[in-house]
Amino acid sequence: MNFVVEFYRSRDAAEAMLDRVPLEAPNLRAALHGAAALFRTLAMPQTPDRLRISDADGSELYAGPADGTYPTAE
Repeated sequence: MNFVVEFYRSRDAAEAMLDRVPLEAPNLRAALHGAAALFRTLAMPQTPDRLRISDADGSELYAGPADGTYPTAE
């Protein structure tokens, strides 16, 4: 599947997008692991604190911490 990863920096209620990266992965969990690897390796002007993963159609699939912490099932 094709995903789009967007890295953000949050300040108060505002968000600033730092980078937008296309990513190919077999599923959302793999895309989240790929996003976490990008978080550690991309050179961005600031350190992001949030990320968003969308599918190729722009539908948001994940929004959360920039380190890619996967939500735990309760």
